[in-house]
Amino acid sequence: MSIVGFSFSKFECEKGRAPVPKDIEIAHNVQLTNVEKTVLQSVSSNDLLRLEFSFEVVYKNDIGKIALKGEVIFNDTKEIIEETKKSWDKDKKISPLVYEQVFKFFHRKACIKAMDLADSLSLPEPIPLPKVSFGSKSKK
Repeated sequence: MSIVGFSFSKFECEKGRAPVPKDIEIAHNVQLTNVEKTVLQSVSSNDLLRLEFSFEVVYKNDIGKIALKGEVIFNDTKEIIEETKKSWDKDKKISPLVYEQVFKFFHRKACIKAMDLADSLSLPEPIPLPKVSFGSKSKK
């Protein structure tokens, strides 16, 4: 199992006019939207899948929205590719092993891009960042 390609196909973001409250509610949604076989000239194997995803961050109370679409190109054995494609065509589900690997990869890329877009629009971070505190603790 390996990921051999990735790209975003759409960025859509907007900042509303509502003031940003101190305790903001942010909803996230990630969905697998399509699975299809594909071919890449740079990869000799024909056992490839294109998995299309959407990622959405919604800031409640009309504060803002970030929506991304992208695709991950996935390589595996012919059997895994065939089984994954058949499962998707039948009931829009894929094996947990394939889904976990591809989902984690796409989610990481989408979160990084969403952080950048939120910063560009002066929206709060869509994902909480670690808190850093400076101060001295006295040792006794």
